[in-house]
Amino acid sequence: MSEYEFVVALTLIFAVAAVLLVVATRYSLPAVPFYLVAGVLVGVVVDEGQLLDLAQWGIVFLVFAFAVELEPLYGSGIQRDSTVVAVVQAAITGAVMFVVGLLLGFDPLNALYFTIAATLGSSLVALSLLERRVRLRSLHERLAESIHFVEDLLAIGAILLLSAFVYADGHLIALLGGVLLVGGGLVIRHYLFDRFTAVAGGDVEIMMLTGISLIIGFVAIAELAGVSVVVGAFAAGLAVASEYPHDVETLDAIGYVEDFFAPVFFVTLGALLTVPSLAVLGIGAVLVVAVLVVNPVVTFAVLRWRDYDSRTATLTGYNLDQVSEFSLIIAIEALVAGLLVPALFEAIVLAAIVTMLGSAFTSRYAGDLHRRLVDTGILDADTEAIRAKSRVADDLRDHVVVTGYDREGQQVVEACEAIDHPYVVIESDPSREETVREHCENYVFGDVMTESAWEVANAADAALIVATVQRQAWAEQILSFDVGVDTIVRASDVESGAALLEQGAFFVAVPDVLAAERLRDLVAGLLAGDLTREDVRDRGRDRLERAVEYGPSDVQRIR
Repeated sequence: MSEYEFVVALTLIFAVAAVLLVVATRYSLPAVPFYLVAGVLVGVVVDEGQLLDLAQWGIVFLVFAFAVELEPLYGSGIQRDSTVVAVVQAAITGAVMFVVGLLLGFDPLNALYFTIAATLGSSLVALSLLERRVRLRSLHERLAESIHFVEDLLAIGAILLLSAFVYADGHLIALLGGVLLVGGGLVIRHYLFDRFTAVAGGDVEIMMLTGISLIIGFVAIAELAGVSVVVGAFAAGLAVASEYPHDVETLDAIGYVEDFFAPVFFVTLGALLTVPSLAVLGIGAVLVVAVLVVNPVVTFAVLRWRDYDSRTATLTGYNLDQVSEFSLIIAIEALVAGLLVPALFEAIVLAAIVTMLGSAFTSRYAGDLHRRLVDTGILDADTEAIRAKSRVADDLRDHVVVTGYDREGQQVVEACEAIDHPYVVIESDPSREETVREHCENYVFGDVMTESAWEVANAADAALIVATVQRQAWAEQILSFDVGVDTIVRASDVESGAALLEQGAFFVAVPDVLAAERLRDLVAGLLAGDLTREDVRDRGRDRLERAVEYGPSDVQRIR
């Protein structure tokens, strides 16, 4: 692609995407479907060769951004179960779809490409729908992210094996190079990056330049080793640590890279869509059924086997219903190498677009679907299963229900204990189970978004409900239960706070407003002589030290 053609293609991508994104923003709709529609329009004037190059580099930078934001290990239980689910789902779906691929007339290699496309889910699309700027807390979100991490490792392994035994005729240098790249990224993440961040002082520009330098360096090494550039991008993302307390600066810096390349990838994917033949429609339909039906059902069954509640299993399954970006990069590389049947490539692109569009709706309505299945008796409400894992006194009345034992929840619990007032904590984070059992008198381990958890917590007889998570969907769901108890919720801004008051909230805590009021009182006390400079300094130091002691909040700043 010439420099002029590259500039023209990018200009078209961003111009068309910007127009359609205005519509998405106006009606609060997900951006991904509009990017794909923009791509269909751009594809009319941009040729396939240019699109393949743009799609490949769009995937590279988005895989890097995803790996940076990745927090896959939320405790041994989540890690173990996610690995089991990902491996079993890949094995079952993979075995079935490989046979289907052979029955469709593909040779074994193309049947393998068909199988990969049918088996792996898109971490980029799925996690973009899970409020990535908010630290994930719902159990199904944690499971989904961890399962995607395992699936991405499986995809990296597939890419390395293909590089070594298909594209390089048995050369193990590519395989070894890929393993060393991923290992090197993890070494930098765990032993070097935090130290560098401390020296840099969390400066956003330095962090962004560091991230770009890492991705360029790792991609260059990948090309020298004969490894797919997407492996280098994934390893570079793993090298950038985003753990507390430097996660905000890191994600702010890398977020700009993600915001730039997201439209590049999704628009070019839409542009790759062609008018499908009957054969392409047939192959694409089989892929769509595998991704939208088989994968979620298998995931649901495995999670239920691992004793997860039906809502968690349902919502997790419907976060795996997209064709993976790794499947697309594998298909692009195979097409360029002349190994992939063109009809199969067109079907993979078609299935990717259909499932990514569908995922925007399934992620929004999966909870409603689960409630209907419970109401009709098809699925169990899991009340007794939640009760068996919880500890709630039989005579618990006039208590405070606290949703989450994060920084804010711990402080509410401390306030209750200071005046010896009964309380119960509803917690869904497995990594906090031991802490909750040790420090809380009454607790419920269940999904705060289900009525079963509130029934076990005896919420109808409570004196007050305190929802500590600054998340609109959670607050709205809690208020919708309408248990007749005064409910305090949190909001990210005054506009959404006002809406929550209209929906029945007793009080809405808006962090910025509370901070401004506290600062006002502090300044007034200092100027009136009620507080000394030493008082102000000591209070500020004590509050910060206490905040660090409690650990990170479940709310992460939104850029």
